[in-house]
Amino acid sequence: MEQPIVSQWIPDQQEVECWIKEKLPDMEKDLARLCRIKSVAEVTGAKEPPYGAGCRQVLQEMLLLGEENGFEVRNYDHYVGCISYGSTTEEYQADAVGIWAHLDVVEEGDAAEWQYEPYRPQVKQGYFIARGCQDNKSSAIMALYVMKYLREHQITLNHGLQLYVGTCEEQGMYDLDYYTSHYPAPALSLVPDSGFPVCFGERGIFNGELTSTSVVSEDILELSCNGSRALIPDTASILLRWSEERQKLSEHLSEDYIIDTKKDTIRITAKGVASHTANPRSGRNALLLLTEVLCKNTFLEENDRTLFALLHAINSDYSGKALDIACEDEMSGPATVTAANVFLKDRHLTVQFFSRLPVSSNEIPFREKAEAAAEKWGYQLEVLKLSKSNYFDPKHPAVSVLTDTYNKIMGLKTKPFVMSGGTYASKLPRAFAFGTGGLPIKRPPEGLFLPGHGDYHQPDEAIAMERIEKAVLVYIFSILELNKLEKIR
Repeated sequence: MEQPIVSQWIPDQQEVECWIKEKLPDMEKDLARLCRIKSVAEVTGAKEPPYGAGCRQVLQEMLLLGEENGFEVRNYDHYVGCISYGSTTEEYQADAVGIWAHLDVVEEGDAAEWQYEPYRPQVKQGYFIARGCQDNKSSAIMALYVMKYLREHQITLNHGLQLYVGTCEEQGMYDLDYYTSHYPAPALSLVPDSGFPVCFGERGIFNGELTSTSVVSEDILELSCNGSRALIPDTASILLRWSEERQKLSEHLSEDYIIDTKKDTIRITAKGVASHTANPRSGRNALLLLTEVLCKNTFLEENDRTLFALLHAINSDYSGKALDIACEDEMSGPATVTAANVFLKDRHLTVQFFSRLPVSSNEIPFREKAEAAAEKWGYQLEVLKLSKSNYFDPKHPAVSVLTDTYNKIMGLKTKPFVMSGGTYASKLPRAFAFGTGGLPIKRPPEGLFLPGHGDYHQPDEAIAMERIEKAVLVYIFSILELNKLEKIR
């Protein structure tokens, strides 16, 4: 029988690349098995707890993939699953590296906006297309094949390796709240849900709902947009009573606006480009476009314009100045505050905002400052979420090992960084994000995706097969290099 390879052995990169290319068709098939399942977490009222039939099904399917490949698996009460390269005992976890992916996805939204069916996976021009393929089911498959490489090549590890898969990351990470309160965490956790190389800091989160103390006038009949906690809206609409003045004003609006005039009403719809609320400047916020015409013209009476002014002020610079919570630090830059949803609640204008805060800002009284500012604008504040930032010591040897490994393989000189998004790392001890984005790969072919499509959370969510291929390569070598460290805690 062939003897296991000693743990200090590092394979030839070209040999590993050839192995990955050979396995790519299998990775594609396995990813499709996960992406056929609509796994949007149901946080409340799920008939199949904890998070609904879809999340239970996708977790079972992932664990079945683990078993089919010869690994030991464990289902932690349908919240989290684990696939182990070795034992699942607590002693093993105490000195193990954990890779954490999530199998739940965001809602697909309006199916009419998709060019490709969200739960019928396909590969087109080198891109795998399906809801959840990029965020974050491909990471689970990537990690599985890292373990598969180690197994096929009989590589022993000084530190254990485990793949964990969760089921409620997108709706608040309650799955990890449950797991960490009932079960032990690995000695070191890597979360492939960001960019390469190491993300040692994740900004804090402050999300809130602002409700006007006064009601809007009867001129405003409807108000809506398709924004969410995750996305700035690419569509925002207001339905107003028709007047000759409003009709004349609408005739001078740019092509960013669609005007629909009926007998007694006029609807103004702003068309933007969706992007994540953590990075609103990468898109075009339809609410900003809509409030620009509402606040700078006389579509509305003065009191209504005054109420909409706060919404416009928040999105005019995304800094948080409008709510008196602007701040920044050298590590992570300035705060980002985005108004991404608006609606009428009993004729009161209601605005939902979503914030990312610098990693050093945990001691700032954001709630109190925003409450006082909101009152001056004529609003009351309800805090939806206020969580501290996550910070992992960038001087930890694992950070330099993984950064150096990534740079060596890719021929780059990147440095560890702080990001605006939030990952499982914020819920785990001794954790940081590592990959799989930020790889130097070509942009999608022209015409494959519409503007505002093709990225995570967007319609026609997709991931380049080249990205999966390179991420597996980076992770194989990263695990082997980490294994040289005497201590990983």
